[in-house]
Amino acid sequence: MGNGKTDRLIELVENGIGNYVKTHREAKGYLQKEICDGICSVPTLSRIEAGEKLVDFLMIEAFLSRMKIERAEYEFVLDDEDYYAYKRREEIEARVKNREHEQAEKSMAAYESRYGAEELQGQFLAFQRALLERAKPRPEWKKARELFTSALEATAPEHRKKFEQREILSNLELSCIAEIIYCMEDPVEQEKEYGELYAYFTWNCRREDFFPLSYRAAMQYYAECLYKNGKYERCVRICDEVLKELFRTSKAENRDEVFLLRAKAREGKGLRTEEERLLCIKDYLTAYHMICFYGGEARAEALKQYIGGEYGWQYID
Repeated sequence: MGNGKTDRLIELVENGIGNYVKTHREAKGYLQKEICDGICSVPTLSRIEAGEKLVDFLMIEAFLSRMKIERAEYEFVLDDEDYYAYKRREEIEARVKNREHEQAEKSMAAYESRYGAEELQGQFLAFQRALLERAKPRPEWKKARELFTSALEATAPEHRKKFEQREILSNLELSCIAEIIYCMEDPVEQEKEYGELYAYFTWNCRREDFFPLSYRAAMQYYAECLYKNGKYERCVRICDEVLKELFRTSKAENRDEVFLLRAKAREGKGLRTEEERLLCIKDYLTAYHMICFYGGEARAEALKQYIGGEYGWQYID
């Protein structure tokens, strides 16, 4: 994988993947047990770091996810089989993201037939199947929740204890927790759980001086929950924090949705001053232009009609 030309890649080839894991673990101050708990034993990780044991790329990704290192931050040289598996996982992720339900199911069935559904392979498949279920027009929320729980417990069977005692959880594990909460039916309990997740992310940021990738989607869910529960002021504050974090990345992700949610929350709490009114209009217009840019014609037109009717056409440009 990769072009084989960057200095980083050359360094990785020379020093080995195990050394890469060890160097970053020590630099971030993690214990071996924190990184490998639920994935492999401490002696196994020691052998991997020493270059005495070869492992597949999925396990390396699991270690790096615990350290909150995103895929874009590293490159490795993979053997043919690992590279083939990696590309099949990318294919599955893309089809799930694009909501290509039938094709995604076929790709996952083929992947499971070749690699099985045990341990980390099973975690990957359960998570993707859960996302696919949640994306359906009429999802089975219980099924989605069970799949997310299965993915979480593959590497963190005692996740509640880890969560409460402020132990390290990976990006994927934190994403599973956020999605499980999203599948809850009781909005009051949902808000409580997201509040606890927010506190965990805040602790994690104090420890590591940054928010993990999973923070952005999880806190958007929290803001949506607050809006539904009529907590408009706090919804605006959480949207502020999410947008600040989103603008740290070059990816568009779901910024339009957060701007739109913040505008609606501003309306919900009341536009008592001209400044508040202008901030609300600005959020609506930002969401509108983002939706237009990324090809959401129908959504953009509906939003344009709303802004025009509520605030006047002179604000649409």
